[in-house]
Amino acid sequence: MNGTKPMELPKFLEGEPLPAGYYDEPDPYESAPSCNIDLPALSKYARSIDKRITDLTKDEVRRFTRK
Repeated sequence: MNGTKPMELPKFLEGEPLPAGYYDEPDPYESAPSCNIDLPALSKYARSIDKRITDLTKDEVRRFTRK
């Protein structure tokens, strides 16, 4: 092992199939895939309750899904 910590699966993804390429390194020359989550609002919410985004539950994340 090279001394790095293994990637922890976020709570909101537990029991869900992982998106294709989840563990791949991002390609800086390609646009990121679109996301149906309001990430700034989700991040603000997580900070307001003193949690990391990866510690949020499915129900908490679902509230920030764009319609």
